[in-house]
Amino acid sequence: MLAYVDALTLAEPAQAKLWSEAQVTLTQLAVLRELRGGRQSAGRLGYRVGLSPTSMTRLVDRLESRGLVSRHRQAHDRRLVEIQLEPAGEALLSATRVFKGTPLHLAMEAMSGDQRQRLISALHELVERTRTLTEQEKSD
Repeated sequence: MLAYVDALTLAEPAQAKLWSEAQVTLTQLAVLRELRGGRQSAGRLGYRVGLSPTSMTRLVDRLESRGLVSRHRQAHDRRLVEIQLEPAGEALLSATRVFKGTPLHLAMEAMSGDQRQRLISALHELVERTRTLTEQEKSD
């Protein structure tokens, strides 16, 4: 667990840099990156980045007010809202290089391809297990 906490602290300088350069958080950046693949429902997008519906709504409100994303209601079901990346959001993503050149980036680059892949797989597994447990707790 201590290694996990140590790893989390590595993101703090990147978060500060991201805020000073683009006034977005790492979570907001993750949402924008998810939307590069195309429109997504608010529910799916929230699940993908690990946010509750209420938190997702507030985050999208902030991104939408800056013109980085837009909401679109489905004609056949007005309850279904899809979020779309706008050109300003794409421009922000293209211009933002939060990790490039940082010690974290350089350390990852120094790892072998196999080491990087194992780390990435382990992190994906950790995220998915945590999300599953969070959903189980909500339903109990």
